[in-house]
Amino acid sequence: MIRKISIGFKTFVSTQQNETKKTQKNQEVQKLSRVEEIKQQIQKGEYKIDLRKTAEAMAKALLF
Repeated sequence: MIRKISIGFKTFVSTQQNETKKTQKNQEVQKLSRVEEIKQQIQKGEYKIDLRKTAEAMAKALLF
């Protein structure tokens, strides 16, 4: 007998959406923790700006 594929496909899509949401949440948490880390470094006067990376990022943003 042939079963409907649509049920399996819906489950697949739902699973993919859930995984995407989990990945996005993990990325948000990582960004927030990095922001907190930088805030603490700034408050302590320990944050150092990498001028080379900053200049490269600015140049890329202007060129592309």
